[in-house]
Amino acid sequence: NFLFLCGGYYSYDKPYMPSFPNQDQFQGNLIHPQFWDESMDYTNKKVIVIGSGATAVTLVPAIAEKAEHVTMLQRSPSYVVSAPGEDSWSNALNKIFPTRLTYFLIRWKNVLRTSLGFYLSRKYPAKVKERLINMVRDELGDDFDVEKHFTPRYNPWDQRMCLVPDSDLFNSIKDGQASVVTDVIDRFDEKGIFVQSGELIEADIIVSATGIEINALNDIEVSVDQIRVEPHNKLSYKGMMLSGVPNLAFSFGYVNASWTLRADLTCEYVCRLLNQMDKQGVTTCIPEEDPNAIVDDEYIDFTSGYVQRALDKLPKQGKKSPWRQYQNYLKDIFLVRLFSIKDSTLKFYNPK
Repeated sequence: NFLFLCGGYYSYDKPYMPSFPNQDQFQGNLIHPQFWDESMDYTNKKVIVIGSGATAVTLVPAIAEKAEHVTMLQRSPSYVVSAPGEDSWSNALNKIFPTRLTYFLIRWKNVLRTSLGFYLSRKYPAKVKERLINMVRDELGDDFDVEKHFTPRYNPWDQRMCLVPDSDLFNSIKDGQASVVTDVIDRFDEKGIFVQSGELIEADIIVSATGIEINALNDIEVSVDQIRVEPHNKLSYKGMMLSGVPNLAFSFGYVNASWTLRADLTCEYVCRLLNQMDKQGVTTCIPEEDPNAIVDDEYIDFTSGYVQRALDKLPKQGKKSPWRQYQNYLKDIFLVRLFSIKDSTLKFYNPK
């Protein structure tokens, strides 16, 4: 009689697919990566990948290995950072320590490094931005227009950063297998895409890496006493339960670190919660509504399009615990893993 939703945070049936002017005129294949056709052959084909997010920067170098040429067409740039595909620290420590200890050390090294990077980005955005852009210049050289194609309009970590392993995206661009066009789509054509500058980008295949659609409660219609639960009208309790909704938890990971760090904590908490209910001999738990909570509408402090499109679907959060999701693993270890399950907000009972 406890519902734990672990289906992720986006719709598996409906990706974000904008309608482009005259897209029916295009005579090639138009595909969204969420419904990728494994049988599609892009060998020696001209491919356009629309987008600048994680999916786009992953697809471009992979497709470029076989395609004639791949164009990454973006309306505006994202932060793109290269990192080694293998962790050199891990390889070195594995020669000295047992695997389990090495895993523990490397995991915490990555946790602390990510947390520090996020903190510095919010504290010193201009300096971090300059550093990130200079790293791209080092990859692509002074002749490449980094200012136009890889300098975002927003500060670091206002949106998620894109990580490319072993500089594969940059290598594809330097080798001439791929290129970047930063412009606005004017219309589709039978041969490709016209951008507002007047240029026609020819293509045999167009990949619309335009993002996801966030959903809430895994597209399940949850109701209490025949009244449908609307998450946006509820406060999020510890980032995993909803105010006024009994026996319901959901897994929602971090947006500024590894998703699974928060998912792990959530699973631990739910197990602790179920054990506590057994210990007390109760069947029901519920975070009480708090009329005095100061509400902050933005469940996720991100400017990404997929987040902004979903603000009316996501729960609300408060200014402080337990109604706030801090996006901070170190803080959540105490709030979720170590602090007592029993607090003044979470009520336990047996229904009459």
